[in-house]
Amino acid sequence: MDFKQLGTGVLLLILLGIAGFLYRNALTRPVGIGATACTLEAKMCPDGTAVGRGGPDCAFAPCPPPNVSLDALGVAFALPASLSAVVSAPANDAAVVASYETATGTPPDTVTIRDYPIPAGKTADAVLLGETTLAPSGLAPASVSAFSKETLGTHTFFTVTVERFEGVIHTAYYLPRAKDVLRFDATDTDVTGWTDVNLDITGLPAQAALRTLLSTLQAGS
Repeated sequence: MDFKQLGTGVLLLILLGIAGFLYRNALTRPVGIGATACTLEAKMCPDGTAVGRGGPDCAFAPCPPPNVSLDALGVAFALPASLSAVVSAPANDAAVVASYETATGTPPDTVTIRDYPIPAGKTADAVLLGETTLAPSGLAPASVSAFSKETLGTHTFFTVTVERFEGVIHTAYYLPRAKDVLRFDATDTDVTGWTDVNLDITGLPAQAALRTLLSTLQAGS
């Protein structure tokens, strides 16, 4: 190899090194003031839409409505169109984290979300029994066998009809997790035929809305 060929090879290596440096630098250098290039990842929202990363920290953008995120609980879901948020949650119930109502019923049919931490030395089953009071008897279920199991979306819930009396049908859906138990309540009022044992209560306004919500639920274990 003569000196001319050697010089050409060295020059080519230098050019390739510069090109590689510029490419790597382009991936990490600011795109604008206070902004950086973010990885092309997508986060799936409960309603099936997707959001990407952005901003100076490359954080995922918030999921737009009808998606709702309860960040303190690590919970997100798509809110059905038939439900609207209640401005003031019950002041006498510290477990309530969110409350919604439908446009039907007087008083309105409601959906309520509660969170019960599992005390040290206790189990999720103990919380289920301790936080369930059946109406109108005022008694708790004798055992967890009183609950039914139902899978909606990606989660399996323990369900029980808390009240079925004088036109009111109230059903609770429990989701046990490692440190707490989430409880989702649907209360339908002015139910026609509430004494009919063949009545499909899953089609009642509040319960149908809650079941739709739970089918989109994203919640850590």
